[in-house]
Amino acid sequence: MRREPLLLAVQVVLVTGILACVVLIAHRHVGRVDLTPEKRFTLSPHTQDVLARLQTDVAITAFYSSQDTGMREDLGDLLSLYADASGRVTTRLLDLDRSPGAAQQLGVRTYNTAAVVAGERRERVDLVVEELLTSAILRTAGMPPVPTWVVTGHGECNPRDDEGRGGFGQALQALAADGFDVRIAGGAAQIPTRDGLVVVAGPTRDVTTAERDALEAFARGGGSLLILIDPPTPRSIVALLARFGIEPGDDVVVDEQGRLLGTDGLAARIAFLNQQLVPQAPEATAILPIAQSLRLIDADGVQADYLGVTAETTWADVDRRALAGDAIQFRPERDRHGPLPVAALVRVKGTGEREGRVVVVGDADFATNLHVGVLGNRDLLLAAAELAVRPDAYTASRPRPISLSTLSTLALSTREASLVLWLGALVPGLLSGVMALLMARRRRRA
Repeated sequence: MRREPLLLAVQVVLVTGILACVVLIAHRHVGRVDLTPEKRFTLSPHTQDVLARLQTDVAITAFYSSQDTGMREDLGDLLSLYADASGRVTTRLLDLDRSPGAAQQLGVRTYNTAAVVAGERRERVDLVVEELLTSAILRTAGMPPVPTWVVTGHGECNPRDDEGRGGFGQALQALAADGFDVRIAGGAAQIPTRDGLVVVAGPTRDVTTAERDALEAFARGGGSLLILIDPPTPRSIVALLARFGIEPGDDVVVDEQGRLLGTDGLAARIAFLNQQLVPQAPEATAILPIAQSLRLIDADGVQADYLGVTAETTWADVDRRALAGDAIQFRPERDRHGPLPVAALVRVKGTGEREGRVVVVGDADFATNLHVGVLGNRDLLLAAAELAVRPDAYTASRPRPISLSTLSTLALSTREASLVLWLGALVPGLLSGVMALLMARRRRRA
């Protein structure tokens, strides 16, 4: 046999073997880069955290229409993400028209619907998106729904309003999707004495003495409180928080240097979260439209920690001059420098080994319909509620809510907007002018 054909055969065998090894390695180490603005092909950190903590097997069955190929592809992509993320998740994708028996057994009658089954628990998802699918997994394979009462009757944000700017309805929808069984209470005295979460969002009038005592007894009995307070805070709420070792500053946090483009400098950004309480911090920071600072004070039977603070460039307007529309400047002899604590967590020693929890945020507007979808506000609300009821809280960034817009929002501070302007417009124009002058000078010499 001649030498050249033999060398050629050896080279072909070697190249084929190398390619086979590359294909095998690529098959065992799958990598994916998601370049879509809405991160369509990537599960949120919250969903990944939920799947990582699963202790039981979960079966997801989704039903599609054979007439809609786009629906089938979208459902298949989403289910494959869940199956790849956890070995405890098994998925099926069925044609509703061709699988009437399975659909009837799982209680499904419409397209784009899924059934999540974990042991004896079953949950139907009427719209198969990540947010609702993860919520169903939490309710079936995770912790049971948390009974949640939203207190009304003292000027709080309206929990029944999900369209008005100051309503609290969208916040309640987010809590319900995260595993909270939300109910509305017409006063703090109507709260049952068993476990659960009580939300007091932005009271503007005093609660009665009986209501204040009921809220304290609820927390000291092992319940959880989530209190959102705007400045100025009613005196009865101040007295209640003092029993838990928290004192509202009744000031206004000013954040002129870090303000978002187009705002008045009163939208305070939570720059730092307590990593011991929130090890998986949300990706986007929360913006508190009009916030007040908090201070920890001595109280019996409680252990308090700061949860979130603002940036060093912020300061506290002690007299709340900003709310009167006055042009204000920092007064070294009276106002307070940042960083400023604006959120706190209190552990309350209850009866026996039970422990109550109280989470306080120095702003309620961030959770209203107008602001709850801004940057990390929704994540802050859900993380605060989780910390109030669960020691091992799910605090990572949640899936983004369903949006009909194809545009991605971008929030810039004044400094960042100036930087973008310089780099995107002024600097290229300046370089073009310099090059034009050099070329004109060169032509004169020629």
